[in-house]
Amino acid sequence: MTLATIPTSTTTLRRRARSLPGWVAIVVVAGVVAAPVIVIVASILDPTTEVWRELWDTRLPGMIRDTVTLLTTVVIGATVLGTGLAWFVTAYDFPGRRLLGWALVTPLAVPGYVLGFVWLDTMQGPLGARAVRSIWLCAAVLIMALYPYVYLLARAAFRDQSAATVAVARSLGCSPWQAWWRVTLPMARPSIAAGAALVAMEVLTDVGTVRLFNVSTIADGVLRVWFGTGDRNAAAELATLLIGAAVLLIAVERLLRGRARYTQGGRAESVAPRRTRVGTTVAAAVAGWSVVALAVAVPIVKLVRWVGEARATGQTIAVEGDLGFHVTSSVRVAGAATIVCVVVGTTLAWLARRRGTAGQVVARTATLGYAVPGPVVAVGVVITLAALDRRDWLPDGVLLVGSMVGLIYALTVRFLAVSYQGVEATLAKVPPNVIAGARTLGAGPLRVAVRVELPLIRTGLLAAAALVAIDSVKELPVTLLLRPFGTDTLSVWVWRATSESLWVQAAVPSLAIVALGMISVAILQWALDRGAEVTT
Repeated sequence: MTLATIPTSTTTLRRRARSLPGWVAIVVVAGVVAAPVIVIVASILDPTTEVWRELWDTRLPGMIRDTVTLLTTVVIGATVLGTGLAWFVTAYDFPGRRLLGWALVTPLAVPGYVLGFVWLDTMQGPLGARAVRSIWLCAAVLIMALYPYVYLLARAAFRDQSAATVAVARSLGCSPWQAWWRVTLPMARPSIAAGAALVAMEVLTDVGTVRLFNVSTIADGVLRVWFGTGDRNAAAELATLLIGAAVLLIAVERLLRGRARYTQGGRAESVAPRRTRVGTTVAAAVAGWSVVALAVAVPIVKLVRWVGEARATGQTIAVEGDLGFHVTSSVRVAGAATIVCVVVGTTLAWLARRRGTAGQVVARTATLGYAVPGPVVAVGVVITLAALDRRDWLPDGVLLVGSMVGLIYALTVRFLAVSYQGVEATLAKVPPNVIAGARTLGAGPLRVAVRVELPLIRTGLLAAAALVAIDSVKELPVTLLLRPFGTDTLSVWVWRATSESLWVQAAVPSLAIVALGMISVAILQWALDRGAEVTT
């Protein structure tokens, strides 16, 4: 070793020492959040329960068949509907275009189980009580509830495409249809595939809607095994099938994306909406507004009518007395989960950005929960917290299982990816020269983050918070399984009422969920109009 190398080595050691706390923070947070998923995966190493063997011999083949059928139908339907509507409101100019573009996002505020019991009652007359509970009507309901995931991502992809690219395709002899099929659609394929993957995850997660239509999926089976036998290990082993399906879906989505990376140089002008024939415009507008009517307007009108009928007969006295309590519980749970997710997601994204690819890989392990259905997360969280409770490190009488801390932890595991990826995408838009300029003026990394980066990403934070709030208010499996005693949310209230076909009693909490969701959707739309990113 020469004397010339000693300062360099010392500098390197000091730099590594300064970065060590950040690495420790990333590893600890990622490990804590990913622990329930790891616990579930580890449970399959010792499949010894009799319930598991019985399921293989009896109901499990039917669960797998129904899950695959429902998944395939909903993903195809939501992808076609969401992509078509996104292209229409982006490429064509017509009266009410901006209003329709906003309205097509509002089905995010209506949970699938609310939409399900409304249409179950509506179609029961024409189809009959037995025929209405079918996998195909369940698929139609889920398509209406979930297409906005594809719509939002596809609309952003279409809106950001360069008009020059389409012009080049037209100059080479492509018709408008050929240019769309061979240029526009392939460029949007990564975003569309990501939206389709989100839809698939939601279908795997769904419990409330499939239970209404008597569709026997694997997620519903996890709940039945847990409540029916009380065997958490058997539920965990069954849940590993859902984890395997989620991993397979992620692999397929990455395969569909391939190595696609579409960039455009300079300040390219986006495709301007153009006017088309009146007949085509009217037909497309009618189709768009029909989707909004079926997914939002009809359910709200039906719920309001039920509430009116209940008031006329005096059935809402007890219901209205409980409404304030349930709304408060829902807002408290969703608010706490949103704050934790945004704070942890922002911290992880900020730390990972400064530690290269390795840091980003470690941080992304904390987002595994979003690729895992709610019942699976609940099982993993219960097993993880129960192991901690058995160590007697908490005061007597204090347990994590069944506490508010446990519920917020589970919701963080489930929805951290929503906040993390939204913040990560917004941070990537902060110009490096702005950060470099602040550092040259003597500001440290933390001061730059608080005084420079945080104000620049506030719309992204707001959009992430709105998405987490929407998901948390609607979330059923995690809340149903892990809620503390005396904490009943609106979603649990709806589930209890609809399980006994008490539509009138379910109307009031359903309207409250839709109202809270609409507030979050309005915030989300405001943030998106100001440049926030929606990513997966």
